[in-house]
Amino acid sequence: MSTEAGGNGSGRLKDRVAVVTGAGHGIGAATARRLAREGAVIAVCDIRAPEADETVAQITAEGGRARAFVADVADRDSVPGLIAEVEGALGPVDILDNNGGRLVPGTALTQEVDEWERTLSVNVGSVFLMSRAVLPGMRDRRRGVIVNTGSVSGLVGEPELVAYNTSKAAIINLTRQLAADYSREGIRINCVCPGWIRTGFNDPLFPGWTEAAIQELVERQVPLGRQGTAEEIADAVAFLCSDDARYITGHALVVDGGLTATNL
Repeated sequence: MSTEAGGNGSGRLKDRVAVVTGAGHGIGAATARRLAREGAVIAVCDIRAPEADETVAQITAEGGRARAFVADVADRDSVPGLIAEVEGALGPVDILDNNGGRLVPGTALTQEVDEWERTLSVNVGSVFLMSRAVLPGMRDRRRGVIVNTGSVSGLVGEPELVAYNTSKAAIINLTRQLAADYSREGIRINCVCPGWIRTGFNDPLFPGWTEAAIQELVERQVPLGRQGTAEEIADAVAFLCSDDARYITGHALVVDGGLTATNL
């Protein structure tokens, strides 16, 4: 099901059709708004209709163009229909931003197997399924951009994040593999690796912590001394989607305030 909003946009991505998954909140919502300000027509995809509609309303209020699409992008039976619906309503997909994700703490001995499988399905499986759905059209047109949301957690080992860290590492190398297969056909595939970002996504890691305690931890670990914002990640995604990044493919762009320049 879908709802639509209209408006005028301009910028580096004028009139390009961009699919953003996980676009109902956090980095996904910020990215949808940012790409719309660059002139893209946004397919706002989320498993939750109210959140998707809210992002569409925000884009509309800023004069952009967007339409909400509700689907589980980790469901292989739903994804082809989603892309068909998007292209029927908005036109061929020029940009895919894979942003859906989940985080459930656990070790190899404490992580429930169902949580392990669901995390890999949502975080990695959705990237594979969505990319698989848009690549044929991009190949036919010999152009397209895919940007995946990884994490600095995919670059290092961290305590009690067995499923999440594994999934994010897989996204980074899946990005490289897709780039190796399809860059010669005019399709660029990259990913962003956020560090500490103030969205609430990391809250399960800190039960009972105060905001002041989290801030003290961030200031101690991050050279820039603060958490990043969803909008700062969206800026990086907009760059990778644009022709300004036309010679960049297969790259994992770290956006972490210098966190991984230290020993974490």
